[in-house]
Amino acid sequence: MKKTSPAYILGFMITICAVFGTGIASVHYATLDMLIKNEKLHKNRTICRVFNLSVAGASADAFQKAIEDNITYEQITYQGRTWDVYKRKDTGNIGFIFSGTGFWDRISGIIVLSADLSKVVNIQFLDHKETPGLGARIEEAWFTDQFKGVLIAWEQPVDKRIIVGPAPIPSAKNRVDAITGATQTSIALMRFLNSELETFRKAIKEWKEKTMLEMPSPWE
Repeated sequence: MKKTSPAYILGFMITICAVFGTGIASVHYATLDMLIKNEKLHKNRTICRVFNLSVAGASADAFQKAIEDNITYEQITYQGRTWDVYKRKDTGNIGFIFSGTGFWDRISGIIVLSADLSKVVNIQFLDHKETPGLGARIEEAWFTDQFKGVLIAWEQPVDKRIIVGPAPIPSAKNRVDAITGATQTSIALMRFLNSELETFRKAIKEWKEKTMLEMPSPWE
């Protein structure tokens, strides 16, 4: 068969795709357990950081123990969505995993609220695909630290309860500075974070009402 014939070219392409595809699949499955463990470690590190937990060491077991000793975990279902909810035993501060569409792709993280849901205690990000040096700066300490102690203006419209960027009152207690050069990421974060807060508050309210009717809540 001539090397320039369509049949030869097609066969060659199929062979190359099969070889490389098999190789990639083999590597993926060979490292799958490691990827799962690393993902869990990253999540546990983030939980410890957002709740400001003391961790005795840097091993995966140390982070897991810190969480088990200090945090209770609950899954709450509301309107077809399951929320991963965490509560610090000594303070009652409540955290949940939030997610939404940023400028380029999904952004996810953990936000911790005071026990009465009146203010933000801390926020940390789990995953994002924002532009390095611009939108990706959402995970930098100077940005996340701004959220500590920020009041949630529940009396305001949903999209104004936490403001990321300019506001009519620059010193407003529910405002943080946006990221210079990443206006769209800042706006997207503000939009979906406020939406998540609104839905989460409704989910917690419904869950508490149900648990009070069915059995004593482990969080009360």
